[in-house]
Amino acid sequence: MNAPSLPTFRLRPPALVRLSDQAAILSTVALLIASGAARTRPELARATGLARSTITATTRRLAAFGLIGSQGLGAPPGRGRPPELLMLNPQAGVVAIADLTPHHVRNSVVRMDQRLLATQRWRFDLAVGPEATVTFVGDQLTAMLEGLGPGRGRLRAIVVSVPGPVDTKRGVAVRPPILPGWDGYPVAERLTERLGCPCLVDNDVNLIALAEARVLPADQCPLLVVKVGTGIGGGLITATGELHRGADGAACDIGHLRAPGVHDVICSCGNVGCIEAVASAEAITANLRAARNDAALTQADAEALARAGDPIVTRLIRDAADTLGETIAALVHMYNPARVVLSGPLTAASDDLLAGVRSVVYQKALPLATRNLTLAHSVIGQLSGTVGAAVLGIEHVLSPTAFAKAMAGGSRSGAPAAPNRQAAGG
Repeated sequence: MNAPSLPTFRLRPPALVRLSDQAAILSTVALLIASGAARTRPELARATGLARSTITATTRRLAAFGLIGSQGLGAPPGRGRPPELLMLNPQAGVVAIADLTPHHVRNSVVRMDQRLLATQRWRFDLAVGPEATVTFVGDQLTAMLEGLGPGRGRLRAIVVSVPGPVDTKRGVAVRPPILPGWDGYPVAERLTERLGCPCLVDNDVNLIALAEARVLPADQCPLLVVKVGTGIGGGLITATGELHRGADGAACDIGHLRAPGVHDVICSCGNVGCIEAVASAEAITANLRAARNDAALTQADAEALARAGDPIVTRLIRDAADTLGETIAALVHMYNPARVVLSGPLTAASDDLLAGVRSVVYQKALPLATRNLTLAHSVIGQLSGTVGAAVLGIEHVLSPTAFAKAMAGGSRSGAPAAPNRQAAGG
């Protein structure tokens, strides 16, 4: 359970609409401290435009909540007294993450100050259904949390990444084509009941996109992520850094766009000619099985052969890249992103997919949309989903909604309600 370190990511404070909104003020100040954007009370006053007295009262309240602590004194500003350096309390709690793929489950535990405490991955077939999967996730997360020992802080939120469309308000998957039987299953409700804290459910590629946007410089947005796995999915971050889910959570479900020139391949969604049916890792693996006359070949085998430079799988990947490139070229015209990121195990195994997609996009899309476009691999790699889930979970715990519930005495808010001895003073 040794955990690698996570890249530092930015947290996004909410806009201060009303200075009388105490929950929004608490959230803004907490997120500025948590992200390192402002570490002293004078810096917080300048960043928010709030009075020093308001900042002092707010930091005292955050300290009483057990969320922030002191890191000593900073450099004195000229002749004045040195300011106190504030930090997120390492004992403020943890966020648990369940990253689900059709054939694997990765559970992680991330501290509120962005430190990855533990991560573990299991071979697990989600086709067994949501009930068995959620039970397994709950059992393993419970064991991981117990294994961390005392003094780690309480569990504040759970984030579940699902490979399919998600209704984030209800915490359920919505007719995910590659997960039959999951439609409408109350994932968030079941895990909240099991572990006693808020549970957020989101699409896997949305979380990857969120991670990439928060680790890359802000000028890399708008950002489009395309994940090539068992299915094909997309995630879009707007120019202002917001995750675009659409009206019902179906935005960027690009795997079911029609592939050009394909009319006879049936997709898992029931339509024919979807790019997922002809250019996904599963489609490439199916074509590899046919080419080698070996029905036992898996996606892992295809990835290994791609790493070894096998000519058959290389040809299949290049063919898939041509199809995928056509679709991404159209998306580049639609969204005009600053950066397109290709994610997924096959992109990590071989540069052929990225090179092929890049060639088609630059050929098909107009120069105005591509002259400053970057098309690249993920900068985070296999932990991108974990990073995105950590961003979502931490920002939820430090959100105005969570603080409002905590101040009102609401249960399962994710925010603390008791003083902490390590808190910073006024």
